[in-house]
Amino acid sequence: MEAAILAGTLGLVIAFGIAGVRVAMAESATSQAAASAARIASIQRDPDAATTLAEEEAREALSRRGIRCASMTVVVTVDEDGGLAVVRAEVSCDALWSDLAIPGVPGAHRTTASAVSPIDTLRERG
Repeated sequence: MEAAILAGTLGLVIAFGIAGVRVAMAESATSQAAASAARIASIQRDPDAATTLAEEEAREALSRRGIRCASMTVVVTVDEDGGLAVVRAEVSCDALWSDLAIPGVPGAHRTTASAVSPIDTLRERG
């Protein structure tokens, strides 16, 4: 009887440990996706193209890391601070709990990250 209780408790601890690692991986992947989105947006000349390509890059970066988002938002803004123009990308991903670690568990875990990339002022003008 005690062995059954111990085995069940140990299984639960292992499941929560795996869930914690997967959540950390999702947060890391979102951070990487934001950095990639900011970089790809910073090299574009057209703001509409920058936003579209940044969203595509964020989605691909998350997919490469095995993270599927139930919903995802990418917000791209351009800031000029003291003459230095930068692109800021903020990525939010609602990763389903069932995808993260525990099959059948409802709900999602929201991860959000932002990154900044400078706009190259010396690039060739078109």
